[in-house]
Amino acid sequence: MADNSDTLHLLKDRATADNDGNLRRAAIGALASNFKNDPDTRSFLKDRATADNQWDVRYRAVKALASNFKDDPDTRSFIKDRATADNDGNVRGAAIEALASNFKDDPDTRSILKDRATADNQWNVRYVAVKALASNFKDDPDTCSILKDRATADKSGNVRRAAIEALASNFKDDPDTRSFLKNLTTADNAWDVRGAAIEALASNSLAKYFRYQPELFEIYYNCAVNDSFVGRHHPLRNSNPRHVALEIIIKQFSQHLQTLPLLRDKAENDPDEQVRNFAQQKLKQW
Repeated sequence: MADNSDTLHLLKDRATADNDGNLRRAAIGALASNFKNDPDTRSFLKDRATADNQWDVRYRAVKALASNFKDDPDTRSFIKDRATADNDGNVRGAAIEALASNFKDDPDTRSILKDRATADNQWNVRYVAVKALASNFKDDPDTCSILKDRATADKSGNVRRAAIEALASNFKDDPDTRSFLKNLTTADNAWDVRGAAIEALASNSLAKYFRYQPELFEIYYNCAVNDSFVGRHHPLRNSNPRHVALEIIIKQFSQHLQTLPLLRDKAENDPDEQVRNFAQQKLKQW
């Protein structure tokens, strides 16, 4: 296929002229996979990464450039530009991920990620930047402070939750991590963020540091009894912090004197039907 000039011409034509963005996107992928050595492919992808009027086509072109031409110095500068200049957050996010994956050692990558984690006006870009910072630059002294800031100050609960999970995974040795997470189990106004903080305290990444410590029982107990969750459940995970806390108590503090009375109370009196059903099921297994 790589020697078929008719195929190459057809793909270039479809990547620009077809009215269907899905077909343009597919043509871009085929070009990058099969005609990487063609002298025009790189410039063609750059054009599509900026000129196409659909974000998902530009997204595909950015990803194709990063995957196939990462050794080209122009690709690096181009991806940096897309991380800030593209008007769609999904494309900026793809560029950020490409920088973190392929150009971690570039002196500008770290500063771009820090900037996008705090200054980007779309939560999904800040989300990607926060996760990329934590994964690739956890040894940077600014990363921990940025994560703490995003875990409290970001207006998006998704970003705050990502920052909490990153702190638990990457900064368990930081002396302030536990107290910081403990505060967020009650202080955040979003139930899913409070739940993330509770799960982070009990997570495997913090296991040898914090799990089974008696003083944590009171945090989980207080949440199981007093958290104010009222709302819809997340379809893929336990979304009620009372449910999350009760599950942790059963797993980690089954022998505690207050666990069985708490379970009985939740089975009868919790305002959330899912929590009541969960507690009733656990009582039958007790």
